[in-house]
Amino acid sequence: MSKSYYGCCGFCKYMNLYSGYTFCYSTTFNCEKYDRQVKAGEKCCSKFEPDSNRSGSMIEKYDR
Repeated sequence: MSKSYYGCCGFCKYMNLYSGYTFCYSTTFNCEKYDRQVKAGEKCCSKFEPDSNRSGSMIEKYDR
């Protein structure tokens, strides 16, 4: 069963999926708009802008 990333930071176009850093089985990514670390499954902020080219399976590939 895969995670649902709908409405989460993982779908935002400002999240850099290539910047993943895994520590203690938790992966964080860089938010390029706010220059901070976030998790792909984290609830999105008020500045959320969806990336229409991303799919749940693509995000799951980078979220370990």
